[in-house]
Amino acid sequence: MSDEGPLSGRRILVAGSEDRVPALSDALAREGASVIPFATVRITPPPDPGPLDDALRNWAAFDWVVFTSAHGVEAVAERARHLHIALRDTRARIAAVGPVTRAALQRNGLPADVMPPEYLTDEIAKVMGDVAGKRVLLPRSRISREALPEALRHRGAEVVQVDAYDAVPAPADPGAVGSEPIDCVVFTSPSSAENLTALLPEENLARLRERTPVAAIGPVTAEAARELGFRVEIIASEHTIEGLVKSLEELKKHG
Repeated sequence: MSDEGPLSGRRILVAGSEDRVPALSDALAREGASVIPFATVRITPPPDPGPLDDALRNWAAFDWVVFTSAHGVEAVAERARHLHIALRDTRARIAAVGPVTRAALQRNGLPADVMPPEYLTDEIAKVMGDVAGKRVLLPRSRISREALPEALRHRGAEVVQVDAYDAVPAPADPGAVGSEPIDCVVFTSPSSAENLTALLPEENLARLRERTPVAAIGPVTAEAARELGFRVEIIASEHTIEGLVKSLEELKKHG
């Protein structure tokens, strides 16, 4: 932790998936924050990989593959390696929700043909052009929202949704949060907020809801946090770890 950074003197609780919390915590610590890493989400394979396996075996039959998270990319790539399927052998165009997902595609040797200017799942359909009569593969998590597949079907696409991964509660220790004042809670996904609510004792939860501002990685996460009773003061304008850090620096300037 730096004593000179723009977030020096701030105690920040970071709630998110096990793979995201360390990177975000390190980024905040470099800016001077005192960070409480609190992973509330564990990414696991789907309970039944059969539908994903069927989709991968028919990979070349799709016109589009749409990835709404880096988790989806990594899950698909890992399963394809297990099945000895070459994902590069496809005529499909690939859509990515944002730069983190695009980077995951690139790490696995796949292009991102389109990406919405605003990194939101609901914006993806707008940049895919005419999808009438096209077969679209949508590999994502069991708890994903239905707005995107509904929008694609409304535009005439045949959408095949498969569970590529699951997001389950992580075995976090509620005692790690402690009783000292917290200046901000950061949520990186709706499930991170939901699982934090389930994990914390009611007394700690009530104190956070009443006194502590929340920073959310995007509007969907912000909506979920508000529905759970949190006071959302920041929504990152760029829905990435870097965007969250910048937004928290702005909070410090105006706080």
